[in-house]
Amino acid sequence: MLTRRFMIAAASSAPLAIDHAFAADDTSGDAKKADAKKTEAKTDKAVIVPPSVDELLQGAEVLDTALSPDGSRVAILVERKKGDKTTALIIFYETTGSDESIKPVQLGETVVDQVEWANEERLLIWVRMTKDAKGHPMGLYFYGEFIPIPVRRILAIGADGRDPVVLFNNQKGVMKRQFNLANVVDRMNTDPKRILMQIWDTVTECETLYVVDVYTGEAVHLERGSPSTDGWYTQNGVPVIRYDSNARGTVVSVLARAPGEKEWKLYKKVRRNELKKLSDLEFVAPTPEPGVLLMLSTDEGADMPTIRRFDTKSMSIGDVVSHDDKRPIQGVFVDESYKTLSISVSDDRSNHRFVDPKLAAHYKGINAFFGDECNVSPFDVSGDHKRFIFFVSGPRHPGAFWLYDLDRKDLRLLGDKRPWLTQERLAPMKAVPIKTRDGQTITAYLTTPVIASDKPRPMVVLPHGGPEVRDTLSFDLFTQALAAQGWLVLQPNFRGSGGYGKAFANAGRKHWGDLMQEDVEDAVAQVVASGAADPDRIAICGVSYGGYAALMGAVRRPELYKAVVSIAGDADLVESLAFSRSEDGSDSDAYAYWCKTIGDPKADKAMLLAASPSERAAEIKAPVLLIHGTEDTIVTPKQSKIMAKALKAAGKPCEHIEMKGVGHRDWSDDNWKMVLTKSIEHIRKGFA
Repeated sequence: MLTRRFMIAAASSAPLAIDHAFAADDTSGDAKKADAKKTEAKTDKAVIVPPSVDELLQGAEVLDTALSPDGSRVAILVERKKGDKTTALIIFYETTGSDESIKPVQLGETVVDQVEWANEERLLIWVRMTKDAKGHPMGLYFYGEFIPIPVRRILAIGADGRDPVVLFNNQKGVMKRQFNLANVVDRMNTDPKRILMQIWDTVTECETLYVVDVYTGEAVHLERGSPSTDGWYTQNGVPVIRYDSNARGTVVSVLARAPGEKEWKLYKKVRRNELKKLSDLEFVAPTPEPGVLLMLSTDEGADMPTIRRFDTKSMSIGDVVSHDDKRPIQGVFVDESYKTLSISVSDDRSNHRFVDPKLAAHYKGINAFFGDECNVSPFDVSGDHKRFIFFVSGPRHPGAFWLYDLDRKDLRLLGDKRPWLTQERLAPMKAVPIKTRDGQTITAYLTTPVIASDKPRPMVVLPHGGPEVRDTLSFDLFTQALAAQGWLVLQPNFRGSGGYGKAFANAGRKHWGDLMQEDVEDAVAQVVASGAADPDRIAICGVSYGGYAALMGAVRRPELYKAVVSIAGDADLVESLAFSRSEDGSDSDAYAYWCKTIGDPKADKAMLLAASPSERAAEIKAPVLLIHGTEDTIVTPKQSKIMAKALKAAGKPCEHIEMKGVGHRDWSDDNWKMVLTKSIEHIRKGFA
């Protein structure tokens, strides 16, 4: 059994080691002052201050960890900002030694992303350079305008912090032309001296594979894709799957090639969803058998996905490896030799089912230590399965890395990503079963502000995007930012959401404007009836499909919502389908999916018009905020322009903000800050 007394003692050591490592390089006394402030904040329990937007967006302190293949040492990547300077270091920790066996290696003023062991002797460090040696910003000029672009490189160093080399150092032309030389495709476990990397060749304008020596940095060309190739799936350094896509990245051709073969064969064309995943087809892990992979797919007529073996030579699907009748399987966790250790399934929290009963018992004990309320996910494992790194997160836990030793039943904290976001400052979230008007049950998540109140609170409804994705009990930036204002946040997993099986997702097909909206309304009504929410101060806000749901919610229930925020949301469904048809092609899987999901532009035109907020702008009473990136290729920025024009014509209050050069996802911190602050200001005015 795990003992709480031992764990608390063990968990206190690593963060101090991080502070001391920085303090050793800080002669100004600022580190001591920072430590004193931390101590003061932790001991002052009388005042609880929710985090500000800036605190929520502040970059992580502990960025990454990596466990060496034999489990003897851990590398912890740490970064701190002081003014406009970023200082990074790596802490090497001997897992078999005492707490004093900690060695910090200063990386100086540089921006770092991640670390990974190439082998027992060499560590890979992903670095970003925003300025050149003379201090000039990195980037390029586009039509006379300078666009800053960081240069990404990988540094390989010894386990003692010595003998550094930059990968690709023998390819001078590539080094000069390439902004990004940091894409590792395969660690090549059977060849510990080399790794497989992918780069965009600016001369041939194709993705290209190189084999790179982690001791010398020298790169040797292996294979070049076609102009439409996105990347490869490999097995011990051998490319066995290739992904080619259309210009917008929405339709993907999956090609297979068995080890020893020369030609690629088309296996299937599939749609790529909003999370950049392939619909109903995902390769989740190689197996120890050459050319055989584990594939996650949904059988014809089945409700839940299944993990099966896939043979690249015959391109045939084989035996079932894992299946769950109640919850969709999401993936597998494998060791260095591709042995499957656990199966993950979709649930309110992360749920990992270890194949070995002994490992399952340890995993259950770790969950119990965290009160069975966190997402405990295997992150790294030693070759003998005796040591694991787990990443632990949750609604009130932004994320932390923990090292677990099975023999000693020793769980110790390696580092918190954002230690200033303490549990007591973050709003708790709970799952709430919702009874719908037609007698079904769906799940919603209700987040309650940390500041106590004996009165009904204002509430923001936050429908998710997709729509075929789902919310979970997890740390959510938008949710915490809204809850910090003293508002309840409601996130319903309406029918049409993913993560509950195909039947649940199919229930939302062609019901964007009615059934899916009814589920949201029923969730709101239940929380209001409980007395928790103030019925006179309710707002709705969402991104992508969530933005559409916000607009359509305001159309259907104009008396309910006092403020509406639509971020990169659809407004004209006929135009949405026309955009997919023009970009993806009338015979594409992507267009067929949207016709099936939203509606057929000919047969369902009346329904599509009735479900388009832009056609019913006159019915909206609440002020509307529209935010959209000008380079959005998933939901065209034309959608928000159409809605803004319709609201203006109807004489309705509307603010329309465009984010220059911004796409549908992968926003910068500055973009996020603008989105959050503008949304909060808009909702606050609506509640006034």
